[in-house]
Amino acid sequence: MSVTSPTAEKVALYDDRDAVPTDCEELGEVTASVCANTTPCPAEVMKRDIREKAYLEYGADAVWLANTTLAGTEVVGYGVAYLCR
Repeated sequence: MSVTSPTAEKVALYDDRDAVPTDCEELGEVTASVCANTTPCPAEVMKRDIREKAYLEYGADAVWLANTTLAGTEVVGYGVAYLCR
């Protein structure tokens, strides 16, 4: 199940650093966390949220999701925002 929003749709999500185009500029780190009981799927909600944060905080159009962890009762995603235009 994919969870999206108009803002998140502006940002490409990469699970593999090598998949990020080489001409992209690294903008900074971004994190997002959601309650593990979130519905629909908490991992998908976190992916939407990290894309939104990358756009809102940096004006990014891509984010590499470097790591996902379960911290207590939260799913936490750690990523790097990029500008690839």
